[in-house]
Amino acid sequence: MTDDRMALMERVEKQADGDLVREMLAFAAERIMEAEIEALRTAVRKSTTVAAG
Repeated sequence: MTDDRMALMERVEKQADGDLVREMLAFAAERIMEAEIEALRTAVRKSTTVAAG
């Protein structure tokens, strides 16, 4: 997945408005990664609670 993101970023950089699009993609990617991390944290908390219970 990271390779796909890097390839996309390289393509965007070649375009005239690459800065704006690159910033938008970076923002979106960061938000997605934060959501994935939070989902993992929640899953770990739930599995720990179930294991302790």
